[in-house]
Amino acid sequence: MATISIGGLATGLDTNGIIEQLVALERRRAVTLLEDEQRVAQGRQSALGTLQGKVSALLGAVDALRDPASALARKATSSDETLVRATAGSGAITGTTEITVAALARGAIATSAAGKSSADATVAAGAGSFSFRLGSRDVQTVAVDGTTTLAGLAAAINGLGAGVAATVVNVGTSSAPDYRLRVASKGTGTSNDLTIVTDDTDLGVAVTQAAQNASFTVSGFATPFIREGNVVNDAIPGVTLGLQAAGGPVTIAVETDGDAVAADVQKVVDAFGDLVAFVAQQSEVVQDTGSQDRDVLAGPLAFDGTVRNLLSGLRTSVSAALEDAVGDFSLLAEVGVSSMRDGALAFDRGKLDQALAADEDGVAALFAGGGSAGGVFDRLHDYLTGVTQPGGLLDVRTRSVTQQVDLLQDRIDAGERQVDAYEQNLRATFTNLELLVSRLQSQSSFLLGALGRTS
Repeated sequence: MATISIGGLATGLDTNGIIEQLVALERRRAVTLLEDEQRVAQGRQSALGTLQGKVSALLGAVDALRDPASALARKATSSDETLVRATAGSGAITGTTEITVAALARGAIATSAAGKSSADATVAAGAGSFSFRLGSRDVQTVAVDGTTTLAGLAAAINGLGAGVAATVVNVGTSSAPDYRLRVASKGTGTSNDLTIVTDDTDLGVAVTQAAQNASFTVSGFATPFIREGNVVNDAIPGVTLGLQAAGGPVTIAVETDGDAVAADVQKVVDAFGDLVAFVAQQSEVVQDTGSQDRDVLAGPLAFDGTVRNLLSGLRTSVSAALEDAVGDFSLLAEVGVSSMRDGALAFDRGKLDQALAADEDGVAALFAGGGSAGGVFDRLHDYLTGVTQPGGLLDVRTRSVTQQVDLLQDRIDAGERQVDAYEQNLRATFTNLELLVSRLQSQSSFLLGALGRTS
């Protein structure tokens, strides 16, 4: 039922003002203080979400250095890139290998013996077909008739999606055109050889280039390598070869890429420092000199025990000695990664270069371990994964804060309903008061009038 507010007409009081002040006091108690508390919790929720992202970024940087096969990036160089190009990847082993290319892989090509003056010229006298086979695959056929043009035949062949590309090529000149059909296999190697099965056109299509496999020798093997393509990734472990031309021998050298290793380490250092700096910034406690009460302002992660424990575990994972170290190094500090006073990491590239020169395998073992033993970055990976996975330290804390935000919202909604009910009750009470005073005033006027008439 709607409440009618008279607003002090009888009493002369500013009842609306009184109600507004009383409601404001009730709102502060039932809603505003909870909203302030919720804003703090939401700030913490947002900060934890950002922290989660920075932990994930650190985990990504760490994972580039925890695989024994790729902990130390390799680079491959070719003594003659006009013959063979080389790219090193995961699992590449340092050393040199000689490659001699006898033949490149190529696809098959069929061309027409007879030419046409136009791509729109017809190619058959009547109904028939044009069919071909690619390797040992099924025969592919297109129908032709007296209306089939050279361009139409090429389009029909392409429409089969049979692993060949048909084109119309003018082998003549603009003044004396000579248009021919060219059908080429898209793949290379003998499995893509082309056979013309039926040709009911007047083009005289025949294979002019047979498909061929690549053939090359690798030092240490007496038998040549035969491959269907010119990109080879199984001749030298972890190295992809791009065969460019016949010739050789070409020396392929694989060595550790110091610049790439340093870049990977720097990414870990940067991601670690970014995380530490973010936590420090979000944990600042300062005095608000602009307020009368000189209030203390605390960042959303200040006094958060979970975050402190997270950083403590991170620092231990990075700085602690590696037990059962396989090589000569057991601390990251020995290869140039050390802790600073603010908790971030410092990186000395020169020290890393010295360590790589002295014991490259030892550096790899420190980073990624060897055999059944893990490395420092394995340890860091396990810790980061543990705190972020469902049920982990950071996950539990984030869900707890989210639940707090949701609970506060429920209490705020209940407080709003309570304030609305309180305001309605006040307005009803003051309205009744105004009505009562109004009736009393009416009675008083009546009595005074009656007494005046009597006298």
